[in-house]
Amino acid sequence: MPPGDKRIRTLVVDDSADFMDAICSFLEVLPNVAVIAKGRSGRDAVALAHEWMPDLVLMDVRMPEVTGLQAASQLMRELPDVVVILMSAFEKKGIWHASEESGAFAFVMKEHLTQELPRLLELAASQKGWNEPTKNCA
Repeated sequence: MPPGDKRIRTLVVDDSADFMDAICSFLEVLPNVAVIAKGRSGRDAVALAHEWMPDLVLMDVRMPEVTGLQAASQLMRELPDVVVILMSAFEKKGIWHASEESGAFAFVMKEHLTQELPRLLELAASQKGWNEPTKNCA
């Protein structure tokens, strides 16, 4: 990444390999996003966030071992400057409230992710002050 590049350093976590490939392809074409690491579980999310210190964790809610909701709660306690956006393919009763309770910045249905994510990134950038240059670590 060129010096002065101001990309949002992003960790993507989803247990579906097909969805992971699709969302990473989408994210890589956004001019302000750099995918720096990928994980397959909530446990991966926490470990990789501590290792890579991303600006953003984009994470599925339903995953094995540790759910996205559990991982988001842990990340908010341990790395409060990290923005967590949770996503799901399933609109289960209470999911929006549970996402909010976890401390996540936002929740979005996967089917609306490509439409909603650019707006959410702009909102997070303005609130978090993501104006300083960063480097891609992957």
